Amino acid sequence: MDIRNVASAVWLQALLLVWLVLIGVAVLFMQIARKRARHPARTMLRTIRCNRARFLEGSVFLVALALMMQIYMVLKVAMPTIVPFYADPLFARIDAAIFGQDPWRISHMLLGPGATRFLDGFYTTPCLVVTMGMTLWACFSRDRAFSRRAVLAITLSWFVIGVWAATLLSSAGPAYMQHFYGEPRFAALTASLPADLTAVRTQAYLLENFGAPGFGKGISAMPSMHNALYLLLIWMMHDRFGNAWQTWCAVAFEATVFVASVHLGWHYALDGIVSALMVGPIWWMAGAIERLPTPRWPGVTGWAGKRQPA
Repeated sequence: MDIRNVASAVWLQALLLVWLVLIGVAVLFMQIARKRARHPARTMLRTIRCNRARFLEGSVFLVALALMMQIYMVLKVAMPTIVPFYADPLFARIDAAIFGQDPWRISHMLLGPGATRFLDGFYTTPCLVVTMGMTLWACFSRDRAFSRRAVLAITLSWFVIGVWAATLLSSAGPAYMQHFYGEPRFAALTASLPADLTAVRTQAYLLENFGAPGFGKGISAMPSMHNALYLLLIWMMHDRFGNAWQTWCAVAFEATVFVASVHLGWHYALDGIVSALMVGPIWWMAGAIERLPTPRWPGVTGWAGKRQPA
């Protein structure tokens, strides 16, 4: 193991953590400034002091999620050495049986080059922004019961779906089938994607660094963690807002991610379907665990408060 790769991954993760904290502080400041407080900075410090239990617990959650991501990335790189890729041909056949043909052919028939570039951009920056916002919301929501449930569900998703299920269902994804299996089934898909797409360049980078530890490295298709996170976001939105427009925005966002993941060769459609089947029980399980009685320590308050608006 190259210690430089590990150090680089830790540095990038720490940098992302700092950015998350800065974004959280900026959001809090803007909320206070919008109320036209006479002394926004002083009001913000008073707000943090009055809600110190919430912000302390949320900070612990944020650091824990950052550490969890480090562990996940190490495990993701190691998974193919534990269970080598074997399931891609099976998943491709199931996809074709469900949709009547390989699903990417349907999306490429309906969507032109402009839509391909849109999906390529959507799969990176908007997804990163939404993931960061989702993480901050989960960690620092005013409703601490909701916060604990959301953070636990995120953690369970990464390890149950992203590690255990991914190891048992070891697969690389359509973009890599020819390299790992010598089967050209998706050669037409990879040939149809412009070489300057972020997806194509990232797929080449991951293949070039296959087996090397580092931030964002590792290849794994089934189940799709990209889809799982935004499916979880739908559950979180529904828990807070019911069938309101916020929930339907999350549904539209995940639907776009699902199409992009297939269209760009990252995933089989089955990867997203299996994620959908797993996320619901994980959200339910996280709620059941959160409702378990928790110990109350003398002199410690703010841990098991009543449910409040998110």
